[in-house]
Amino acid sequence: MINIEGLEYSYPHTSKPALNSVDLHVDKGEFVLVTGKSGCGKSTLACTLNGIIPHILGGNMEGKVVVNGKNTENFTVFQMAQEIGFIFQNPESQFFNLQVEDEVAFGPENLGLDPEEIDKRVSKALNDVKMTFWRKHNVFNLSEGQKQRVAIAANLSLNPELLVLDEPTSNLDLQGAMELFQILGRLKNKGKTIVLIDHRTQHVRELVDRVIVMDKGRIIHEGGKKLLHDHEAMKKYSIRNPTHLTTRMKESNVYNTSNIIYNTSEMILEVDNLSYHYSSGFTLEDVSLTLKKGEVLGIVGNNGSGKTTLAKVLVGLLKPDKGTVSFFPEDQGGNKISMAHKLGMVLQNPDHQLFMNTVHSELSFGLSELGFSPGEIESRVETIQESMNLSKLRNRHPHSLSSGEKQRTLISAFMTRQPHLLILDEPTTGMDSYHMNQLVGEIMKLQKYGVSFILISHDIEFLLKTTHKLIFMENGKIIDEKLTEECYNLLWRF
Repeated sequence: MINIEGLEYSYPHTSKPALNSVDLHVDKGEFVLVTGKSGCGKSTLACTLNGIIPHILGGNMEGKVVVNGKNTENFTVFQMAQEIGFIFQNPESQFFNLQVEDEVAFGPENLGLDPEEIDKRVSKALNDVKMTFWRKHNVFNLSEGQKQRVAIAANLSLNPELLVLDEPTSNLDLQGAMELFQILGRLKNKGKTIVLIDHRTQHVRELVDRVIVMDKGRIIHEGGKKLLHDHEAMKKYSIRNPTHLTTRMKESNVYNTSNIIYNTSEMILEVDNLSYHYSSGFTLEDVSLTLKKGEVLGIVGNNGSGKTTLAKVLVGLLKPDKGTVSFFPEDQGGNKISMAHKLGMVLQNPDHQLFMNTVHSELSFGLSELGFSPGEIESRVETIQESMNLSKLRNRHPHSLSSGEKQRTLISAFMTRQPHLLILDEPTTGMDSYHMNQLVGEIMKLQKYGVSFILISHDIEFLLKTTHKLIFMENGKIIDEKLTEECYNLLWRF
């Protein structure tokens, strides 16, 4: 199905190769996992399979990429789309339509299928990803996880022989991730070829035939799935292993690995009977919570349960229909404390918030307006760049980075400001184990200085390492609140 020989590739205006001497052969019907640290070249390799590289992204490519007998240099992306389904890390980047059913029907319509067959494929694909209810909804009004499901359905409706998925579980809740791999299992049984790019491995172990590990644009390991049962090897290659972590923690009866403490005497946030209504009908209803100085709160729940909506109301992006949000410390003596000092929010999609020309300028933006001296600004930026492994990327354009690198850049930009409260929405998207642990370390460091955090995430390992307590949301309501010690079974419920 895939034959790659001597592949070299450099992006436009760069001298350092993104892919270096790559050789890869994938048989028909094989399920291959491609993994490795953020920025190692996984997504770049994937883009060569359907002709996005070199036809759309340009750059300099040498070597040969043949997919199902077609040399990608000689066929357009449209022609390759008839052989290969491709699911990007950012689902918005591949949407062409506003309505969910139109998006899923778009591919079959362009293949010239008759309306009855198109409707049949759309219905089946939406049912497979549990999105039938949202068939008539606007795709851009969905949660990030729901958008991911629509992108998956749009590819399933094409019934391709090869399916390439780039971090498909990054925005999915645990139930959605399990359902996705059930679908992939059925496709494998039908003889489809699957290339999965992912850091997380808890659902893939029984399906995968071969594991490819990349680093600095090269394939550095290629072997069977026994690697996913080798804890030392997984640690060496920064492969995420939350199943091992949670099992070990359950056996040892130790659930909070961070041992972080906080000052329980000072309140930082009070939310009382908060409600918000969308025109689509979804309602955030009677939400109340409190957060103390230095406390780390985790918010979990299925896709579309209201987690991100709650965060947007808290920071003022949405105005509540009723209820109050109170931040402390309050302004005193006429000295108004700017909201940029009080709180910051990192959205799920970093492309929505990155706008400077370099990583360094992204991290330093706005600090002088907040009253920091040039020396302090440089010190803060350099410290965060070093601790978040961004020093080598300081002069790169943020939008030229990998998904994980963008996420780290955006989080770092807010961390340089050290606000009283920092809200992170799915902060570990695209992060390997090494960089996830770096983020945990930064949260612990800032928490000791009294910074409070609200972490919205489906990432079990990350939540177990950082949070003091968890709030579970469902249908716009808080349905449960537990201490981290009780979260293991509750997390797996989702």
